[in-house]
Amino acid sequence: MTWRLLLDPPASAAANMSVDEALLVCARRPLLRLYGWARPSISLGYRQAPPSWLARAAGRGIAVVRRPSGGGAVVHAGDLTYAVVAPLPTPGLPGDLRGSFEWIRDVLVAGLRQAGLDARRGTHREGSDRLDVCFAGATGFEVELAGRKLVGSAQRRTPWAFLQHGSIRLSDDAALYRELLGEEPPLPGADVSAEVAGRAIVAAFEGALDAPLEISELTAAERREQTARVAMRAREPLLAPPLASSRFRPFADRLA
Repeated sequence: MTWRLLLDPPASAAANMSVDEALLVCARRPLLRLYGWARPSISLGYRQAPPSWLARAAGRGIAVVRRPSGGGAVVHAGDLTYAVVAPLPTPGLPGDLRGSFEWIRDVLVAGLRQAGLDARRGTHREGSDRLDVCFAGATGFEVELAGRKLVGSAQRRTPWAFLQHGSIRLSDDAALYRELLGEEPPLPGADVSAEVAGRAIVAAFEGALDAPLEISELTAAERREQTARVAMRAREPLLAPPLASSRFRPFADRLA
């Protein structure tokens, strides 16, 4: 099964999360998506309570969006974000939570090392799964650089597919973390551009799969799904719209 590759230009917070959700809802083939953010934004975990700093973020014009996945708050300011969506099952990719996390982490490590970074598998830190800021802790499934968290990831699983997405912290976003969230996770000091890192990650996925990725764009069904979800978020910015596979909807609705 050939994997798709989506290389998306920077977009708004609502658009980015809505694309990830649309790809999961419409999952038919596995894919890798790499993307950026049009302006500084913050994403919250699916079950994360509305934080006390929302007014400060609004005053700075920083968009806040809720992810379909769990975990703590992530500042998106010059980072490279990745998403992997895969139907269950997908040949060559572990179908369980731990196995898929480890497989994707190891491919990211390989890609970032190809980009010139001494990336390594992360180590578990007690209590990390309960922290409000993603990069303040580590569960052991992340990627580290010089002992500091470089990639923070989260996964959302459904009966038909899973979505794993994460932030690769390539720029100095410490001031935003400090000002808005009151915490300043240690910077990993990654001296590489998003373009270089992105190319190396694509090469690492192709190497792990022993096959090229197929350049792709959103299908008509995925674009309709994304548009509907952006509209929901416009009405309720901290909403995480519900997920339901398009394959379980009435046949006529899928063709509409």
